[in-house]
This record gives sequence, structure tokens and C-alpha cells, in this order.
Amino acid sequence: MNEQWYYLQGSTPTGPVDTAALTHLIQTNQLAPAVLVARLGSPNWLSASEAFHMASPALPHVGVIGSARSGIEKIAGTKKLQGFSLSEMFSEVFKHRTAEELDDYFIVGTYRTTPRLQDVPTGWPKPWFFWRVLTLFGSAYLAILFAYVQFGTSTLIPGLEMFGALVIPLTLVFLFFELNVPRNVSFPQVLMLMCSGGVLSVGLSLVGYQFSNLGWLGASAAGIIEEIGKIAAVYLVLRKKQYNYILNGLLLGAAVGAGFAAIESAGYIYTARDGNSAADFVNITTLRAVGNLFNHIVWTAIASAALLRAKGTQILKPGILLNSSFLAAFSIPVGLHMLWNSPIPDFFNLKTLILGVVGWYVVFGFVQQGLAQVDSCKRDLERVS
Repeated sequence: MNEQWYYLQGSTPTGPVDTAALTHLIQTNQLAPAVLVARLGSPNWLSASEAFHMASPALPHVGVIGSARSGIEKIAGTKKLQGFSLSEMFSEVFKHRTAEELDDYFIVGTYRTTPRLQDVPTGWPKPWFFWRVLTLFGSAYLAILFAYVQFGTSTLIPGLEMFGALVIPLTLVFLFFELNVPRNVSFPQVLMLMCSGGVLSVGLSLVGYQFSNLGWLGASAAGIIEEIGKIAAVYLVLRKKQYNYILNGLLLGAAVGAGFAAIESAGYIYTARDGNSAADFVNITTLRAVGNLFNHIVWTAIASAALLRAKGTQILKPGILLNSSFLAAFSIPVGLHMLWNSPIPDFFNLKTLILGVVGWYVVFGFVQQGLAQVDSCKRDLERVS
């Protein structure tokens, strides 16, 4: 009863407290039985219900959504979100920043500018710069779109293609860059990976289409072929790099996925000019742009985070691609992609929204796990020092 424990409030460890105090917090409903706890000196986090053999909340009473969420968490290898709030996370979006703050914000990721692990915050991040990117590129897209609709000038079409293909991929790359709290990846590296990884993943996917013989699956075959192509590209570009954090995996996977999404979207927008009216062309272009919020970038971020979680501090070797926890989590983007391309009707874009919510829920589950990993590394460093 005198053992000391930490427990997570959101993604911030609190404590230590002794066993009696911790169980009292749970019994008085100040903490849920599912709260993650870790014994003092142990890097392993588990739910309080597992640690103290308490009764977990009964799943039959949580409904279909709760059961589905629990199933997704089990496949992904993540935990229920604790202390997560979208409004709180994005509460600094409109905060005024000085020119010096803007300059300093991206001077990170080199051996001189990466912050010490002890100085890395492990609470839920509060990204803000991504919104400025969305506002800038989104406004440019809407301005060109308005001019095209008003004047019908065909020379504006390449501008629509460029901004339509890039506005969401670039926005989400900045968002994932801000979620990477260790700040150990420079933004030039991210942009280079977006370019090289995007081209490489498209090429690998085209080879996959050539030799896979999955045509009998119809459009859903893309869920297997393209997700394998993208994670193969992630593996190839990262195999000699020493990135060990789950949050690094989210960022680097998002960069590869963003490159793939931009190339694919540009292609679809280009072909939409043939056989469609100007109104239909505008609708297709806009839907392709908005759809990037929920597809390739999110899917590749999940797969890459699962890959780096399985890798840990090892060197990235081919055998890690056969790791059971990686394969389980990898089945999520594959499944989401297959459903996205399936012939299931998308009434009022409900299918898109549901698949998007699932994908982002898994992403935030990995963010929470990544923050706990960073905190565990910090505590290990403190014990050594």
C-alpha cells in the first residue's frame, strides 16, 4: 500500500502519490478506472483497473460508438484520450505573435537548435501556425476560384490546380510539425521529405498496381497498394536516420502522405477539365482539396507512427515491418482507405466524415502515446542524472 504512482492528467504525469491516495481518487470518481498509471521507477503505463484489479467500465453500457472506439484503440495499440479538448488545443490560433517569435519558431531540428529533452513540454500541444498557412493558401485558392468563375479565364486553371492540390497538404504538414514537441526535425527536412517521399511513394504505388493482380477488388485495391507504397517510401527514406519518437513518425509520415496527396490531387484536378462543365470542374477541385483533410496525410501518419513505435531505439530493419503491433495498426489506414474507395454510398458526405473522424481519433491517440513516451524518456534521464 506504500507504493508510489504517477497518473496521467491529459498527457501530463501527476504525482507521485501512494496507492491508498490513488485508489481513493478513483473510488470517489475524481479519476476514471481507465486512467493510465505507472509505478515510480517504471516506464510502463497501464490502466488503473489493470494495475489494481478494479472493475473496468462495462462496455455494454457505452453504446455502439464507445464499443467501436474501444475496438479501434485495441487495434491501434493506443489508449482512450485523457484531458483532450479541441478548443483548448487550438486556443492559441488567434494569439498575436511578434516577428521575432515567428522567426524563432522554425529554427529547430539541428544539433544546435533542438531543445534539451528536459525542456520539452509533454502536455497537449497548442499548434497555431498551421492556421496562418491555411488562411494564406486558402485565400489564394478562393481568390483564383472567384476570378475563374467570374471571368472564365482558362489561364487561371493551372493556379487552381496548384493551390487546390497544395492548400491542405501544406497546412497539415505544418500542423504535424507543431505536434512534434521534441522539435528534433527541421522544417527544411520535412519539405524535402514531402517532395522526395511523395514522388517515391507514387512510383512505388504505380509498380504495385502493375504487379499486384488486385484488380478484382476494384477501386478498393488502392487501400492495399497505395498504403504499402507509402509506408515503403517512409521506410526507405528513414532507414538510415535516427528518429526514435512516435511523434517523429507522425510528422515524417504526414510529410510523405502530403507529397502523395498533392501529386494525386493535381492529377485528378487536371483530368477534371475534360468532359465537365466549369461548375463541375470547380466542385471536383474543391472536393479534392477538402478531402485531403481526411485521407492520405492522416493514413500515412498513422502507419509511420506505428512503424517508429515498433522500431523503438533499434535501427530500422525490414523485420520491423512484420512486427505484430505495427501490422495491427497498419490495418487501420489500409481499412480506412479501402472503405473510402468502396462503392458504399456517401450520402451527404457522411462516409467521408465518419472515416475522417476515425482517422483523426487514431492520430490523436498516437499523439497522446507519443507525449507519454517523451515524458518517460525525460524521467529516465532524470533518474540517470
